[in-house]
Amino acid sequence: MTMDISLNILTFTMQKKNPLIALAESLRSVLSIVGILLAFSSISHAQNNEDKDFLLMYFKEEELVVESPTRAPKSTTQVAENVTVVTADDIKLMNAHTLADVLNTVTGVQVLLTGGPGSSAVAYIQGSDKRHVAVFMDGIPLNNLSDNLTEIGAIPVQNIEKIEIIKGPASSAWGSALGGVVNIITKSGSENSSPGMVSASYGERSTSDLRLETSGKQDRLGYYITAGELQMDGFRSHNGVSGNNAYTKLTYDLTKDTSAMITMGFNKAKRGDSEYPASVYLPDGLFIDNTLETWSSSLSLNSKLNEETVLALSFWHLRQDFENYDYQLLSGAELENDRYIDDGYGTSATLTWKHQQQNVVLGADYNSKTLTSNKIADGKKGREETAFFINDTVSIGHLSMTPGVRYDRSNTNGDFASPSFGVTYKLTNTTLLRAYTAKAFNVPPLAETYGDNVFHVSNPNLKMEEVLSYEAGLETTAVDHLWLKMSFFRHDMKDVITTVTVTGNTFTSINEGKERRQGLEAELKTEPVFNTSLSAGATFMSAKDPDTGQTIQNVPQRTYDVGLRYDDNSFKALLNGHYIYWNVNPALNGKYNSMVFDLHITQDLHVRGLAVEAFADIHNIFDNSQYFTDVYKTPVRRWVEAGVRYMF
Repeated sequence: MTMDISLNILTFTMQKKNPLIALAESLRSVLSIVGILLAFSSISHAQNNEDKDFLLMYFKEEELVVESPTRAPKSTTQVAENVTVVTADDIKLMNAHTLADVLNTVTGVQVLLTGGPGSSAVAYIQGSDKRHVAVFMDGIPLNNLSDNLTEIGAIPVQNIEKIEIIKGPASSAWGSALGGVVNIITKSGSENSSPGMVSASYGERSTSDLRLETSGKQDRLGYYITAGELQMDGFRSHNGVSGNNAYTKLTYDLTKDTSAMITMGFNKAKRGDSEYPASVYLPDGLFIDNTLETWSSSLSLNSKLNEETVLALSFWHLRQDFENYDYQLLSGAELENDRYIDDGYGTSATLTWKHQQQNVVLGADYNSKTLTSNKIADGKKGREETAFFINDTVSIGHLSMTPGVRYDRSNTNGDFASPSFGVTYKLTNTTLLRAYTAKAFNVPPLAETYGDNVFHVSNPNLKMEEVLSYEAGLETTAVDHLWLKMSFFRHDMKDVITTVTVTGNTFTSINEGKERRQGLEAELKTEPVFNTSLSAGATFMSAKDPDTGQTIQNVPQRTYDVGLRYDDNSFKALLNGHYIYWNVNPALNGKYNSMVFDLHITQDLHVRGLAVEAFADIHNIFDNSQYFTDVYKTPVRRWVEAGVRYMF
């Protein structure tokens, strides 16, 4: 939201047939496939532990089971989508402050940073637009109504157990997710949980991060509680951050087969966003500050009805209060105050049936949100969304197939049916093949549909953006001591939302044109040798208008990631390098001709039997710069922070 405001200062929905008929046709196709698979499932053989043996030298057990592709747990050897998993141990090793720090290390994900830790940031996946990436936390959709964005720079990571990232369309399970999904699963208290932790760090530019957490389980009650505070002066004028957060998760075992869970979260951040010097267009200059306050809560029930069937129900509430302040740079006089209050609730239900070689998931989602803003026509608009979905994972020997379909209906921008079909095949004990095709959509932001203000004219006739996607890849450990994954993708988009001038300084949004985004993603990891392992990744992307062949600007063309890791249990070190070729419009004065390296070090200390860790980070070791626009210059010199953790 903030970056869209700042950058503006710089310069197949459903076809014309009854939507129910379209859904019926999609369901008929899926059920036909399921019927064929059922006919063969009686002769199939159970998958055994060999399915994951070839990955255990490179990944932890918790990385080999994911739930995001189908909304139910399944082995990664049955997942046709391109998925990356980040664990709590990974987050701890990189001493990350926010979700932006974590996603900035993931191959295929591009993060637009506007400053240091806690500053505004958004994510792109495989060159998709930032509004195409759906972010969830414990089932709560975090994208705002106004711009369809999630402020990943404002999400703390202390409470995160695991992040599952789907790189590519995921509408058949999640709805509006044309570019991909970031699914956050938070920590829970258990009998094996560490009772508590206190952490404090301090660095240059008055950077400080204070954290406290406690967890455990008493009889039937499990608990996880954390609180934190993040402060920083910033690397530029008017770029400071001051934030605090708290999160609680309580679980209660009603019976041995049924459990209830309650989550409550609070997060507030005050941030300096950007500064614009005096110019012909801004005689007095300008600087922008903003405040983001988020309240979330959820109640869920998980019940094992029998040995084959699990029912999950959840209800959530989310309120995001965003205020944007514009000031004259020279006088400090306040010019404008924009406020966006995004308030709503939702409910979800899934029924999972697992029988022999089948894993069927049947589900429904309902969301109702309201946006109150002085930038929206009539000051207030709402959106209701209802969806039903079904998918089935069927294993036949070394072959797994996952047909799925979802039907979404919104009261603002129409309806959409999202079918998908994925296949994995274990070619050998060391090589797995993947293929996936899907039709997906993205619902237009309310600011585009109903945003009437001085500069923007609303367009209530906006349709869903649509993509038809094809993906194929392989994962192998055929080369000794080396894991390799390659993924090819092609995303054909139509009804893309673009901005056009109406008159003078006013503009509007329309569904116009097509885009073809295609490319290759490659990742590798080595088996640890003398406690040292190497990882690397690269993504090559091409975004063009398929009719004219013209290259589309502001879509990254390539990214590179490298990592060198040492871990002897008591001493850990991680060297990360990250590079993005942003391919931006020259008018934005971006600079991205070098890779940025960060070093993270952790040392266990034995202080009179106490569990203490000392850690330090050296950011931007080689004083390089890499930024999308000169308004958001990142540090051009190295900076350091250090801290201590005490586990009790």
